[in-house]
Amino acid sequence: MLLRRLLPLLFVLSTALPLQAQTLVGVFSSYDEMRSAMDDAMVKADITTALLKFDAGVTSKGQALDVQAKFNQLFPKGLPNKALIRRDVYEAGLSRELLAYWNGTKYLWVSILIHDLGEQVVAIEFSANTDYDTIASEF
Repeated sequence: MLLRRLLPLLFVLSTALPLQAQTLVGVFSSYDEMRSAMDDAMVKADITTALLKFDAGVTSKGQALDVQAKFNQLFPKGLPNKALIRRDVYEAGLSRELLAYWNGTKYLWVSILIHDLGEQVVAIEFSANTDYDTIASEF
């Protein structure tokens, strides 16, 4: 009888948990999915998506919109060019990447601390700046 009462609750929990796992910020099914998310956001000049997907310390939608407005001023046509500048590989699936995105002579430097867990890739830390030295100092 008790089990019969718990079955609906167990069903709800078992269907809700996979949905929650899919919406975790900074968690991707593969490295390619993670890079695609970052690259697409930069090409489309959609820094808000990058900030929210990579959990860059954005605490509100208003804050994300403020950052987007500044990004639009700096890069009104987006950043269609990209390159992996540096990858430092550490132990246990950890690595850090320095990425460059640019349009003409306007550059955005991005650093991502990555943990490859095999079945998931976690973007632990994400930072971006137009000043190369600021981002390069993270390496």
